[in-house]
Amino acid sequence: MVSAALAALAALAVLLAGAAAWLWLGGGNAGGHRLPMPPGHPGSLPHDAFARRPARRTLRRERTDHAADTEEYAKFLRQLAALLRAGTGPAAAFGLLAELWARGSTRTAIDLYSGASRALAQVHTGGTLQQGLAAHAAAHLGNRRLWTRLAWCLAICEESGAALAELLDTLAEDAETAADMHRALHSALAGPRATSRLLTFLPGIGLGLGQLLGINPLAVLTTHPAGRIALVAGACLWLGNRWWCGRMLRAITNKVPS
Repeated sequence: MVSAALAALAALAVLLAGAAAWLWLGGGNAGGHRLPMPPGHPGSLPHDAFARRPARRTLRRERTDHAADTEEYAKFLRQLAALLRAGTGPAAAFGLLAELWARGSTRTAIDLYSGASRALAQVHTGGTLQQGLAAHAAAHLGNRRLWTRLAWCLAICEESGAALAELLDTLAEDAETAADMHRALHSALAGPRATSRLLTFLPGIGLGLGQLLGINPLAVLTTHPAGRIALVAGACLWLGNRWWCGRMLRAITNKVPS
């Protein structure tokens, strides 16, 4: 009996070590997955070619990588400002950037290509770049702030005659500051996220340990009336913990502008 208990404890130690390593390495989230390249030549891609939904694991990784996404948006703004300083017209600059970002395979690159193409399509149909950017912002709520502010910059410069490149540089600096804030927040929340994951797995670890030691908690929880009440209460508390921790982390993350 003692040897069986020691073996169970050893197995539990191995499981805990594996779980700790998994949490330390970032929850088993593969960072190397990228969206596939769209087929065909970049200039001939239809707008809805990018409506494909990426893999769930890739989508989860890119949703949490706010700093990298924001930096790519800042890079787009810097490129647009440089083209305008070189004497390129706004519509021509958006066309060049659409061709450039069509070669990218990340979610942000696809959004940048889609936004630039939408603005160009609006110009070709008799509208303005501002209208195209505003329409793209309305259709892509996740990146609405960037496209709306870019449309505002174009409208302000058109009305006042201010230098658009200077205004875009200020907008890019703001995006780069937001990226630094996202990185700092990610580092600060690493501990709370690991604690939340650990609290998620602790009930299962406890039940597994009880089964290995011969206590048979599953039978008690499923057959005894008091055990059933405890099972329902524990499940409710477990779900409440998951909801509350996720709500707090989202509330803190949303405080940082994109």
